[in-house]
Amino acid sequence: MKRDEPENLDLLAAEFVLGTLVGAARRSFARRRGRDPFVDRRVRAWEERFAVLTMRQKPVAPTPAVWTAIERRIGSGSRGAWRALAAAVALVAVLGFGWVVWQELRPPQATAEFASASGETLWHVELAARGDRLEVVTIGQVRVPDARARELWALPEGGAPVSLGLMPVSGEARLALDDRQRAALASAANIAVSDEPASGSPTGAPTGDVLYVAPLTRT
Repeated sequence: MKRDEPENLDLLAAEFVLGTLVGAARRSFARRRGRDPFVDRRVRAWEERFAVLTMRQKPVAPTPAVWTAIERRIGSGSRGAWRALAAAVALVAVLGFGWVVWQELRPPQATAEFASASGETLWHVELAARGDRLEVVTIGQVRVPDARARELWALPEGGAPVSLGLMPVSGEARLALDDRQRAALASAANIAVSDEPASGSPTGAPTGDVLYVAPLTRT
């Protein structure tokens, strides 16, 4: 995988937020973030994912005075039991945190990229590792006429197109998938984008021109 590929940049963004990207590599990535909107968006996306885990907060150990105050309230004979309980709670928290990080860092099931006729990449699409959502990142300049939208479709082998949601004109979007959409993607070799009314296709099938088709690359 080349360093500048979206998948690699996304992984570097995750490492940057986690703090595992260090030294010269971290400084270089920070400089790139300042000049590359795509990289900045990926860093902010990972920061949002991990915000609930307060990853940037430094752990603070309780002082002896805190333990003394607790023991006065619950009885000094319980010191060992309470410290064991605290250790167990901490272990559960660490294991839970590790599970969430592992889930987030697992590679996607599949990826695709849509490009314009001139070869400019417009969107990068990933099917999350759990298969429950699509993550769409706008990379190029997407121009959509007023009152129109771009709709994403799975093209299952031997079946009718299945809508996966509306594509973002800028930034990124997460598209939750139901069972029908997941099944359509599982048997699709390609996905497509069509021109539709602002609220999406009114019929459940493409009504406008199919503007882009991209192969799904299984990872």
